[in-house]
Amino acid sequence: MTPRTAPRVLVAAALSAAACLQPARARAGDAEACFTASEEGQRLRDEGRLREARARFIACGGAGCPDLVQSDCAGWLSDVTARVPTLILSAQDEQGHDVADVRVTIDGAPLAARLDGKAVEVDPGERVLRFERPGSAPVELRLVVREGEKLRRVSARLARPGASAGAPAAGALPPREDRAASPPASGLILPIALGGVAAGSGVAYAALGLSARADADRLRATCAPRCAEADVDAVRAKILGANIAFGVGVAALAGAVAALVLRRAEPGAPAATAAVHVVPLRGGGAAALGGRF
Repeated sequence: MTPRTAPRVLVAAALSAAACLQPARARAGDAEACFTASEEGQRLRDEGRLREARARFIACGGAGCPDLVQSDCAGWLSDVTARVPTLILSAQDEQGHDVADVRVTIDGAPLAARLDGKAVEVDPGERVLRFERPGSAPVELRLVVREGEKLRRVSARLARPGASAGAPAAGALPPREDRAASPPASGLILPIALGGVAAGSGVAYAALGLSARADADRLRATCAPRCAEADVDAVRAKILGANIAFGVGVAALAGAVAALVLRRAEPGAPAATAAVHVVPLRGGGAAALGGRF
């Protein structure tokens, strides 16, 4: 190497080294950007800003990022995509016809320049949708959007400014007509309970009555008329118990019927009444249930 060519060789070597270092620095910068996107995506996801988080996860899941970052971001991207809610927006005019020339904003930010029937993505949370159309009064709808809620339909009724006071308010929902017209199930608790008492009393009446009759027949066949007083008292006690059970059962049954009748009575209608008549008979009794409906 001559003295004249030495400086040229050194310059060439320096340029070659710089050229080799440039890709390494670029790769280091790319890796740092990947880590930054990963951290921002996680923060945005936790704040409920799912659409922004998804954009970050797409960035850090690219081929230029380290393998570990790519793997994590790909999993987070799949999760966030499933959680992003979507709405299907529509609007009608005063005659109930669909209109498309409607601009929609969400929390003051543009959401749709025109209604085309396609689903739009929004972030979860409490949101205010504003529907605007030339020649119509704007309508604002407040709703709570839930994570993972897909294809939720949101509609607004647009009317001219100063519409008649008798007309439904713009954006107002129609009255619910599918509410249950039947009385609440809790109103059946009392009739059911009284019916159970009546059934139990009927069983007790039958059991005590049959047992008393069997004991009385046995005493007549074995020791009458000189039976022990204790045996006779036992038969009388069973007969008394049977009569008490009969009375309780009749009263409970009457109460259950009356509760059902009063439960079905409409407001303003004459009050329904029920009455029970119990007639004692030899060896038992009889009952009659009457009422005015």
